[in-house]
Amino acid sequence: MSLAPVLPLDVSSSVAAAFDGARLTQARRLAGWSKKELATKIDVTPAAVGQYEAGAIRPRPEQVRRLAEALGMPSAFFTAGRPRAVLDTASVHFRSLRSAPARERERSLSFTELLWELAHTLETHIRLPRVDLPGWDGGETTPGLASDPQQAAHALRAQWGLGDGPIPHLVRLLESHGILVSVMPYLNPDSRKVYGFSTARLPRPVVVLNDERDDVFRHRFSCAHELGHLLLHGEAHPGDIQNERQADAFAAEFLTPSARLTGALPTRVDFTALGRLQQTWGVSLDSLLVRCRELGLHTEAVSSRAWKRLKALRSEGLLPPTPVRSFPGEVPVLLQRALDMAQRKGVTAETLAGELRWPKKMVHELLDAQDPRPALVLTDTSL
Repeated sequence: MSLAPVLPLDVSSSVAAAFDGARLTQARRLAGWSKKELATKIDVTPAAVGQYEAGAIRPRPEQVRRLAEALGMPSAFFTAGRPRAVLDTASVHFRSLRSAPARERERSLSFTELLWELAHTLETHIRLPRVDLPGWDGGETTPGLASDPQQAAHALRAQWGLGDGPIPHLVRLLESHGILVSVMPYLNPDSRKVYGFSTARLPRPVVVLNDERDDVFRHRFSCAHELGHLLLHGEAHPGDIQNERQADAFAAEFLTPSARLTGALPTRVDFTALGRLQQTWGVSLDSLLVRCRELGLHTEAVSSRAWKRLKALRSEGLLPPTPVRSFPGEVPVLLQRALDMAQRKGVTAETLAGELRWPKKMVHELLDAQDPRPALVLTDTSL
């Protein structure tokens, strides 16, 4: 059954006259389809789809209707003239560039573009938190932090007034400082290969995490890793090993400052003590073992034995993963909270869908509404 309504031919005629091929590319990539797959569904050649997307030719009204029905979009989605984000692979920090299939990366790009468009439309009604990142100026990044990952982590903690203690609500922290955070919906097994990504190429920085809701500690580290990219790497070099190592180093120091953690870490392998630290700091046992080795508390031999023991404990089912929902503040809610405020002004999900030319279902999917969390401070733009 089609998600898109059957529209009168005259509406499709109007869309055909103002057809935006880039919107077709966006919708096709979001669906995870190749040009050939879409062509088969609407009974045209792959070359014709390519020409529609390139703007070389415009589809006829009946072809617009078929495109809308196949892709689950209103015909009006394909019209030109609305604000549109534009991303390519070179503008996004992809950790898994080699392992993730090209179509999953493309789907990720379209998802992020649409996420920003939703935020932009909401912000015509509700003022979202100001972006508070060193070096950030309205979508442009300039050197604002030291290039050393550990120094950058300390500087950001100082700017955000975090001290040197644990960070209890990491995703909420980023949202409160104006960073869009979302979770990429799971579509197929290949979706798991896009571990997480971020971009500073839009008017608001965006972090997108994989659907890792069965492992809150990996989820938090991924979030801190992408934050490191936003701060340290103004120019994206997807899959660059050095950049990935720097982002990991930033995440480790940001989540577990070495000056505070060193005295608390056990000098021998003690998983009971490490388990307590895991709950206190919100990081994985893996991360804590790495920190023990980095800080010189474990020799290489001791570290090797610890990893083997950790692997054995997991294989025996003694260390089950902790779901994200168990940790308030680790599920994105900024846009949902913005809609809640907008609804008090009469702006509904249907209103947003109409302004965006989206199906209502897609608005709800990108809002990713969850259980209530600690409140964010938003401002009514009419005030």
